[in-house]
Amino acid sequence: MLKKIVKWTVLVIATIVLTLTSFTSTILAASKTPSWGHWDDTTITYKTVNTSSYYKSVWKNAVKRWNKVGVVQLRAAKSGEKADITLTSSKSLSTKSGKLAGYTNYSYLKKSGNDNEIVSAKSTLNRSLLSKYKYSKNQRTNVATHEIGHAIGLSHSKSEDSVMYASDRYASIDHQDKVGLQSAYED
Repeated sequence: MLKKIVKWTVLVIATIVLTLTSFTSTILAASKTPSWGHWDDTTITYKTVNTSSYYKSVWKNAVKRWNKVGVVQLRAAKSGEKADITLTSSKSLSTKSGKLAGYTNYSYLKKSGNDNEIVSAKSTLNRSLLSKYKYSKNQRTNVATHEIGHAIGLSHSKSEDSVMYASDRYASIDHQDKVGLQSAYED
């Protein structure tokens, strides 16, 4: 009798685990950071200009994070080569919506839906705001990673776990960011 109870208990638990695993996989597959466009190629060049060695290392760390995802390859532009993305920092940064920790400006060719082709981008970090609110180097790298995310075609995510969440210095690249980037670049 005890053997039957144990057998049925194990069977029920296994069924529940399989159901939850299947359900969770479906949710994760459906959850992705939205994109607004993509570059023509998955190899994208960048240059870091007008910034201190400290901020150059922040940008370098952010580039490494996106390269580690494996969807696009960010490569430093060679001397004299025009870069696709310019990475910089500024003493202050204000837009119509107020002061921002970072901002990305881009040019693109309008196509259907979210299939816009990005042709140039410039991402800027606001040094005074990042210092004023005592962002750590890792938090500054998260902001830089967020801005590069825009430069390679990602939009804001509604998930606080995503590096593309609009106002969070604590999140880094999440699975949904990778899925969103894959979706933007698959052809």
